[in-house]
Amino acid sequence: MCVNDAGAGSGTRESGSTNVQSPLSVVAVRSLLPENRFEFDAVEAAFMDWLKDRPELEQAKAKRILKNSGVQTRRSCITLDEVFTPCSLTESSARYRHHAKRLGIALLDDTLQQAGIKPKDVDVLVTTSCTGYMIPSVDAYMAERLGFRPDVLRLPVTEMGCAAGASAMMYASEMLRGRSEGIGAIVNIELPTNTMQHHDFSMDNIVSSALFSDGLGCAILRKGARPGVASIRSWITHQVPETLELLGYNLTSGGFLMNLHPTLPDVIGQNFETATDALLKPEGLTLRDIRHFVIHPGGVKILDRIEPILAKYGGSTKLSRETMRDCGNMSSATVMVILERLLKSNPEPGKVLMMSFGPGFGAHMLLLEVGKEG
Repeated sequence: MCVNDAGAGSGTRESGSTNVQSPLSVVAVRSLLPENRFEFDAVEAAFMDWLKDRPELEQAKAKRILKNSGVQTRRSCITLDEVFTPCSLTESSARYRHHAKRLGIALLDDTLQQAGIKPKDVDVLVTTSCTGYMIPSVDAYMAERLGFRPDVLRLPVTEMGCAAGASAMMYASEMLRGRSEGIGAIVNIELPTNTMQHHDFSMDNIVSSALFSDGLGCAILRKGARPGVASIRSWITHQVPETLELLGYNLTSGGFLMNLHPTLPDVIGQNFETATDALLKPEGLTLRDIRHFVIHPGGVKILDRIEPILAKYGGSTKLSRETMRDCGNMSSATVMVILERLLKSNPEPGKVLMMSFGPGFGAHMLLLEVGKEG
């Protein structure tokens, strides 16, 4: 993996004297799962009905993929019938705009209230979504509906895929880094069930349909003296050379067409330690010093590659697997859901590795800390 020097440098500076004088903290993390909840049996029945006219061997393979996905429960902004009913790109885009605004505004409002922060006090607003497209972007609606200041810095991130969960935290941190104090808000909005490709029976589409689920995450950051529920120490990005075609979406006349290369889990496993070393070595740390892991699951095969690596250092992917089981892969929102679960569990004090992967292909990472180590 190649180190992004700008990201690495900013992360190192953030963990130096400036960080001591004016720390950067996470003050609140919340998630929102859409109201339509589907258990495995119902999804399997709908899935197989969709494939009923396909060859038997293809149906059997799809059924194994669904069973081995590691997902037991998933959520959607639409009903299961709507998920498996063909619609035009115009119709799916209209649904995306409606639910992205409805759910995103509600979650941000709720998280700001939990943090005790007024909308007019927010300086930076970063939103992420790779499962829909709208102009004005959803952050513009949030800012107007909730009463943000006219000078709020807005950044909609639309093409980072699953990596954007960690990326948004990094971008907001960078935008706050030069301030003596300030407030940043991050909202991840992913509605992949609305992107179902009904006429595509490729393995890419079958695998992605078996994995993905809808979800939103939100975090509020503060630059200043008051502590939060976690502190942000450093951050970095890594890009793997010659991997541009491993993962992505192609926007077609029918909607978002998934590209998912089968070598992806191996690429992540082969580069995992190199990537994490680039984040941890400047801090004088190794993976053995990490108490908690907030890692985007991607899929079970990815976790299977990472698990033995973490085991060497006393870590595990347990929290990622549990989130995958209960919620599915929610793209950029997944790591925020995992982080919320960690913080709600009254975690032991220590360092946290937050990591997500995405198109490019690369890993985006932050070093966080919860509690105070003795």
